Amino acid sequence: MRLLAPATVLLGVIMLSGCAAATPTAKATPTASPTPTPTATALTEPQLLDKQTKTMVSLYSQVVCTNLAERPDLDLDDAVDKVLATYATEGLSEESRVELAHRVLEQSAAQSCPDQSERVAADLNGE
Repeated sequence: MRLLAPATVLLGVIMLSGCAAATPTAKATPTASPTPTPTATALTEPQLLDKQTKTMVSLYSQVVCTNLAERPDLDLDDAVDKVLATYATEGLSEESRVELAHRVLEQSAAQSCPDQSERVAADLNGE
């Protein structure tokens, strides 16, 4: 037991000397730098249109293509109306909402069913 006491004292001295060495001798004065506050910036309508288009194409392109394949006689004007009635298009004017529906149909076809792309483009352009 006698060996344990000197070892404990030695360990204590080592720990204290390490703490003392780690303690700075001169206190540094921290300079205050202002942290930039993030501000919420509203998206412009074109940015909002792009964002919603990407989201909808990502989520629904396969559904769009399934409907196009299962219904070859589908009137795309009806499909545009259904897109507008079904999916959220907050913050967009009526003109942008219609453009969103067109983009979703065109980009969904291009991404998930390229064989339908020509049909979609022709129908949406009134050809």
